[in-house]
Amino acid sequence: MKFTKLATVSALTLALAGTSIAPAMASEIETINTNIQENEEVNIGSNHEEYFGSDSWKWVRTLLASYTNQPLVNGEFKNSFQVGSSKYDIRYNIANRGSNTFNWKIYKPNGYIWSSGTLYPGESKTYTAFWDLDDIPVGEYKISITTTNGGSGAFDFAVRSLN
Repeated sequence: MKFTKLATVSALTLALAGTSIAPAMASEIETINTNIQENEEVNIGSNHEEYFGSDSWKWVRTLLASYTNQPLVNGEFKNSFQVGSSKYDIRYNIANRGSNTFNWKIYKPNGYIWSSGTLYPGESKTYTAFWDLDDIPVGEYKISITTTNGGSGAFDFAVRSLN
């Protein structure tokens, strides 16, 4: 009987104060979602950890290579990056920041083309290679970017392992 009165008084107090538990929880969830989005957009470190719901499930993105507004010298750029495991998805983004169209190629460690394409000025593409569906061998990958007319250019490129 005392518990019923206490519960009634507590509910009445919350109602009179104009608050309830549900809006507080919704506001808290909205704040968490906003913080996760802001952290994703701002974080440029080599390792990025995010926790969803429980500490037992963790998703880590490891940055393998990153170039921002990288100029093309004589219309060309070549470099490499290392993939250390074939058990994780790989996500990469490439953007044409210059005024000339360019072709790009990513070569697997065995020298065969893994992925390629053409980007027009201002265009960008994001790709994901899935470890269980795609061939992702461990080793050194090479990237080659060449303008179609040999002219100047610039690009952004980032590749991540989604552990």
